[in-house]
Amino acid sequence: MKIEIDQSGKIENTSKDTVIAFSNRVFGSIIFKARNKREVQKIFRKTGKHRIFVYHLFAILIFLLIKNHIKEIDQIIIDNEYPGKSATIKDFLLREIRKKQPGFSKDNVLFNNIGKKSRAHYIAYGVAIGKKLSDKEISIKEVLRLFVK
Repeated sequence: MKIEIDQSGKIENTSKDTVIAFSNRVFGSIIFKARNKREVQKIFRKTGKHRIFVYHLFAILIFLLIKNHIKEIDQIIIDNEYPGKSATIKDFLLREIRKKQPGFSKDNVLFNNIGKKSRAHYIAYGVAIGKKLSDKEISIKEVLRLFVK
Protein backbone atom coordinates (compact mmCIF):
# COMPACT_ATOMS: atom_id res chain seq x y z
CA MET A 1 0.00 0.00 0.00
CA LYS A 2 1.24 3.48 -0.91
CA ILE A 3 0.36 6.30 1.48
CA GLU A 4 0.62 10.08 1.42
CA ILE A 5 1.38 12.08 4.57
CA ASP A 6 0.58 15.73 5.17
CA GLN A 7 0.90 18.11 8.10
CA SER A 8 -1.25 21.01 9.22
CA GLY A 9 0.21 23.36 11.82
CA LYS A 10 3.98 23.44 11.54
CA ILE A 11 5.92 21.88 14.40
CA GLU A 12 8.02 25.01 14.90
CA ASN A 13 4.84 27.03 15.46
CA THR A 14 4.50 26.11 19.12
CA SER A 15 1.40 28.23 19.62
CA LYS A 16 -0.69 25.95 17.39
CA ASP A 17 -1.48 22.25 17.47
CA THR A 18 0.16 20.03 14.85
CA VAL A 19 -1.95 17.52 12.94
CA ILE A 20 -0.42 14.82 10.77
CA ALA A 21 -2.57 12.64 8.53
CA PHE A 22 -2.06 9.83 6.06
CA SER A 23 -4.33 8.44 3.41
CA ASN A 24 -4.85 5.90 0.71
CA ARG A 25 -7.37 3.08 1.01
CA VAL A 26 -6.98 3.50 4.78
CA PHE A 27 -6.43 6.81 6.50
CA GLY A 28 -5.72 8.26 9.90
CA SER A 29 -4.69 11.34 11.79
CA ILE A 30 -3.00 12.35 15.00
CA ILE A 31 -2.83 15.63 16.86
CA PHE A 32 0.01 16.90 19.03
CA LYS A 33 -1.09 19.81 21.18
CA ALA A 34 0.83 23.10 21.23
CA ARG A 35 1.50 22.89 24.98
CA ASN A 36 3.07 19.45 24.46
CA LYS A 37 5.26 20.78 21.64
CA ARG A 38 6.56 23.49 23.96
CA GLU A 39 7.40 20.90 26.64
CA VAL A 40 9.22 18.66 24.17
CA GLN A 41 11.05 21.70 22.77
CA LYS A 42 12.33 22.52 26.29
CA ILE A 43 13.64 18.97 26.64
CA PHE A 44 15.40 19.17 23.26
CA ARG A 45 17.01 22.45 24.35
CA LYS A 46 18.20 20.95 27.65
CA THR A 47 19.79 18.04 25.83
CA GLY A 48 21.51 20.34 23.32
CA LYS A 49 19.44 19.08 20.40
CA HIS A 50 17.37 22.19 19.78
CA ARG A 51 18.51 22.43 16.14
CA ILE A 52 16.96 19.09 15.23
CA PHE A 53 13.82 19.49 17.34
CA VAL A 54 11.49 20.12 14.39
CA TYR A 55 12.82 17.32 12.16
CA HIS A 56 13.12 14.70 14.87
CA LEU A 57 9.66 15.46 16.25
CA PHE A 58 8.17 15.42 12.74
CA ALA A 59 9.65 11.95 12.12
CA ILE A 60 8.47 10.67 15.51
CA LEU A 61 4.94 11.92 14.89
CA ILE A 62 4.87 10.33 11.43
CA PHE A 63 5.98 7.03 12.93
CA LEU A 64 3.37 7.21 15.69
CA LEU A 65 0.76 7.87 13.01
CA ILE A 66 1.66 4.88 10.79
CA LYS A 67 3.13 2.34 13.22
CA ASN A 68 0.01 0.15 13.34
CA HIS A 69 -0.08 -0.07 9.53
CA ILE A 70 3.64 -0.42 8.84
CA LYS A 71 3.47 -4.06 7.70
CA GLU A 72 0.96 -3.09 4.97
CA ILE A 73 2.87 -0.03 3.73
CA ASP A 74 5.09 -0.35 0.65
CA GLN A 75 5.73 3.33 0.01
CA ILE A 76 5.47 6.52 2.05
CA ILE A 77 5.20 9.87 0.28
CA ILE A 78 5.66 12.76 2.70
CA ASP A 79 4.70 16.31 1.80
CA ASN A 80 7.90 18.30 1.42
CA GLU A 81 7.32 20.51 4.48
CA TYR A 82 11.02 21.09 5.20
CA PRO A 83 13.03 21.44 1.96
CA GLY A 84 16.67 20.49 2.40
CA LYS A 85 15.94 18.43 5.52
CA SER A 86 14.43 15.36 3.86
CA ALA A 87 17.49 13.17 4.51
CA THR A 88 17.47 14.05 8.22
CA ILE A 89 13.76 13.35 8.57
CA LYS A 90 14.07 10.12 6.57
CA ASP A 91 16.94 8.92 8.78
CA PHE A 92 14.98 9.50 12.00
CA LEU A 93 11.85 7.91 10.52
CA LEU A 94 13.62 4.83 9.14
CA ARG A 95 15.30 4.25 12.49
CA GLU A 96 11.86 3.78 14.06
CA ILE A 97 10.25 1.91 11.16
CA ARG A 98 13.06 -0.64 11.03
CA LYS A 99 12.50 -1.55 14.67
CA LYS A 100 9.13 -2.95 13.55
CA GLN A 101 9.94 -3.77 9.91
CA PRO A 102 13.71 -4.43 9.60
CA GLY A 103 13.72 -4.81 5.81
CA PHE A 104 11.96 -1.52 5.05
CA SER A 105 13.92 0.14 2.24
CA LYS A 106 15.02 3.76 2.35
CA ASP A 107 13.88 3.97 -1.28
CA ASN A 108 10.29 3.53 -0.09
CA VAL A 109 10.29 6.87 1.76
CA LEU A 110 9.88 9.77 -0.65
CA PHE A 111 9.33 13.50 -0.30
CA ASN A 112 7.13 15.34 -2.76
CA ASN A 113 4.67 18.19 -2.90
CA ILE A 114 1.40 16.51 -1.98
CA GLY A 115 -0.86 19.43 -2.80
CA LYS A 116 -4.16 20.63 -1.45
CA LYS A 117 -6.18 18.04 -3.40
CA SER A 118 -4.66 15.14 -1.50
CA ARG A 119 -6.95 13.29 0.89
CA ALA A 120 -4.16 13.48 3.49
CA HIS A 121 -4.21 17.28 3.23
CA TYR A 122 -8.00 17.33 3.49
CA ILE A 123 -7.91 15.18 6.64
CA ALA A 124 -5.06 17.10 8.33
CA TYR A 125 -6.61 20.47 7.57
CA GLY A 126 -10.07 19.28 8.64
CA VAL A 127 -8.74 18.22 12.04
CA ALA A 128 -6.72 21.43 12.40
CA ILE A 129 -9.76 23.66 11.89
CA GLY A 130 -12.02 21.51 14.05
CA LYS A 131 -14.25 20.08 11.31
CA LYS A 132 -12.96 16.54 11.88
CA LEU A 133 -11.79 14.66 14.94
CA SER A 134 -8.30 13.21 15.06
CA ASP A 135 -7.97 9.49 15.57
CA LYS A 136 -5.58 10.01 18.46
CA GLU A 137 -4.00 12.70 20.59
CA ILE A 138 -0.31 11.97 21.05
CA SER A 139 1.09 12.40 24.55
CA ILE A 140 4.47 13.74 25.59
CA LYS A 141 5.24 10.33 27.07
CA GLU A 142 4.75 8.60 23.68
CA VAL A 143 7.10 11.07 21.99
CA LEU A 144 9.77 10.89 24.68
CA ARG A 145 9.72 7.09 24.64
CA LEU A 146 11.01 7.27 21.06
CA PHE A 147 13.21 10.33 21.52
CA VAL A 148 15.34 8.89 24.31
CA LYS A 149 16.15 5.65 22.50
